[in-house]
Order: sequence, then structure tokens, then C-alpha cells
Amino acid sequence: MDEWLERQAPLDAAVANALIAATPEWWRAASLVADRKQECSHERMTIVITSPDGQPEPVSPTEEIYASLYALADLFRERGTIWRSASYSVSQEENGDWRYSVQFTY
Repeated sequence: MDEWLERQAPLDAAVANALIAATPEWWRAASLVADRKQECSHERMTIVITSPDGQPEPVSPTEEIYASLYALADLFRERGTIWRSASYSVSQEENGDWRYSVQFTY
């Protein structure tokens, strides 16, 4: 794994873990979409968390989610490529372990 991916992996895991912690304990899956906008020197993120299983409870992003996503944006900025949108999906397997996936739109 190259050095940049070694730096990105813990940030992705931090977002996924913070997403799991932010959701009600009976949720077995969650999706997070972070849309990033750059206005002059200010960066702004809009984060929406939903349940792919149709759970109705609203979930707000936590400080940990924001901090991890801003750190991830800073890392991408260092490389010269910044994402416009990041989509995280987490799901719990039958054995209780969690998996996550992430997709970026540039």
C-alpha cells in the first residue's frame, strides 16, 4: 500500500466508526452522503445520514464525523485532488462485525 493510502485508510475507518456510533443500536446498516462546497476560502459540508432499511429515526452527524471528513478533505487537498461528494455505507454482518465501503465523486 502506498503512503497516501496508508494515511487515507484510518480516516475512512474513523468516518465509518463514527457513523456506526451515531446510529441507534438497532440499526444494522446506515448510509452517509457528504457534499462538499468550496466558497472562496471557506469549505462547507452538508451531511445526510439515512437507513437503507427504512428506519425512520433521524440521525444527525456528530463532531467526530465532521472532524474525520474535514481531515479527509485536507488529505485529498494535499494530493491535489479534492472530492465533491463522499458516500459511506456501513452494514452489520450476521456475526456482528461491521463492514464499510466508500465512494467519492470528483
